[in-house]
Amino acid sequence: MYDILSTDLPELTAIRREIHAHPEAAFEERRTANIVASYLRACNLDEVHENIGQTGVVGVIRGQRPGRSIAFRADMDALRMREENDPAACEHISTVADRFHGCGHDGHTTMLLGAAKYLARHRDFAGTLILIFQPAEEDLTGARAMLNDGLLEKFPFDEIYGLHNFPGVPKGEFYVNQGATLSASDTFNIVVQGKGGHGAVPELTIDPIVMAARLIADFQTIVSRNVSPHQAATLSFGTVQGGTAPNIIPDSLTLSGTVRTYDAGIREKVKERMQTLAQAVALGFGGKVDLTFCNGCPPLVNDKALAAETVAGLNALLPGHANHLVNAPKGPSEDFAFYLAHVKGVFAFLGQGDTPMCHHPQYDFDDSIIPLGVAYWISIAQNRLEYRPA
Repeated sequence: MYDILSTDLPELTAIRREIHAHPEAAFEERRTANIVASYLRACNLDEVHENIGQTGVVGVIRGQRPGRSIAFRADMDALRMREENDPAACEHISTVADRFHGCGHDGHTTMLLGAAKYLARHRDFAGTLILIFQPAEEDLTGARAMLNDGLLEKFPFDEIYGLHNFPGVPKGEFYVNQGATLSASDTFNIVVQGKGGHGAVPELTIDPIVMAARLIADFQTIVSRNVSPHQAATLSFGTVQGGTAPNIIPDSLTLSGTVRTYDAGIREKVKERMQTLAQAVALGFGGKVDLTFCNGCPPLVNDKALAAETVAGLNALLPGHANHLVNAPKGPSEDFAFYLAHVKGVFAFLGQGDTPMCHHPQYDFDDSIIPLGVAYWISIAQNRLEYRPA
């Protein structure tokens, strides 16, 4: 059994803080990837591969007996934002302008490195472990980049598992959803094209501002009148841009926002209704409305059987610990969902306690939960690969 009071914690803490101090955003993760690859080689993995999906790293650990292949995935990228922690209290504060590990990916990477070290030394399991250190999760493109680079063909696996820290819930507790876990994400952009003119003679114009106002109001009916109250969806506008002066009606206006859903059918229905209403507004006012979607990510839905197995594995390794099997989907999105389009898997959460939320400028990963994160990975290996610890 992995000792959660392991003497590896100082070493892993130092690695986590080194990564935190030198954050790299999507597809910039060269330094981080080098730390990861060097550590994996020092742990004597069977294979270590770099530059998968541009900056991703993949490690391979083979057990002593044949069996299934499962993948563990951690994300490496930082946010494009400024850290606002006090350097006196946080000596490992970011040294890179407008780059910040404000979501805990430095901790996720470190916990999987700790598991790699343990599992490379204790190989009495049946099968193969594929350790995926992924770039560019924050912009939802890293998983696709690795898949498009032949991840599944080069390193085939039957199941995949992920883990994310969870501020705001009791520190050290695990939460595993039995189904829907995180939402699909679809960013939309709208260009409303009218005919500009003087604000004093609006009858000679096609006012894109009025068109946009109608569109915003109409879109608010999509969820309330097209989605069952027993299901969930969110449609929010984030930007409205246009115009130059109070007395000038502009030619065009641009808007953008996000749609979040938990079901593939509802996702397509909402997007379809958005297009229908957009064209109706264009027809009604005599202008044009161009609605496009970009950077989409499907909903993250755990396999129910594997979710129960994951909690059972945690209970076996950490008896008496708070390991929860729940039905409590959350609002954010995660490109881990792209892997689940190919293989079944589970994405779990590890409580971080009463700390600032992820993406807050004063967030920092809590190093004291690193051993529990390592234990999570080990529990899956023991439960799914017929592990026989000495």
